[in-house]
Amino acid sequence: RALYRALAMNPSEFVSLVRAVYRGDGEARRKLTPQEQAYAGRAWSVLRHWPVLPGLREDGTIDSDQLTEWVRLARTALAELGRSSIGDEQIGQVLASSPVGADGVWPAEEVREIVENLVNTRIDTGLHIGRTNQRGITSRAVYDGGDQERALEQEYRNMAAQIATRWPRTARVLRGIADSYQQEAVHHDTEAERLGDDG
Repeated sequence: RALYRALAMNPSEFVSLVRAVYRGDGEARRKLTPQEQAYAGRAWSVLRHWPVLPGLREDGTIDSDQLTEWVRLARTALAELGRSSIGDEQIGQVLASSPVGADGVWPAEEVREIVENLVNTRIDTGLHIGRTNQRGITSRAVYDGGDQERALEQEYRNMAAQIATRWPRTARVLRGIADSYQQEAVHHDTEAERLGDDG
């Protein structure tokens, strides 16, 4: 956790991780040394499990200025390295570590403002991916079907409706997450029916 807090304070370290894992635009594929491969593997794991929102204070509140500046510096540095697209997606995944807002809706208001102001599809995509990845592995009884996913779908649709007027772009991300859970529910329903037929 100390590592992530340091990364959340210093966007240049985050940029170094992205650079280690992803090639820049037009950058030719090359054979990595064993050391580079090992570092890239660790860097990917750090990015994949990012748990701390930049600007998050010890008391759980968010320093909006610090968060906004972290995003700005990271985007600038990634653009200079030819990694704007993948960089924005990774920033979106970092933003997914946001706590819920004062209104009980995820993500927090400070993150919603960034999403609305940047108007960036790759950041939106990263936010979606990061949030759904946080769910991890699920377990269920054999014939349960997609009940878990339908509950999540409804939760995200409710949150989207709650913030749609003030934060329409963020609401669209939430509806996209709801849609993905709807599709997953159908998949689990189909699988449960197949198992029932087999029985």
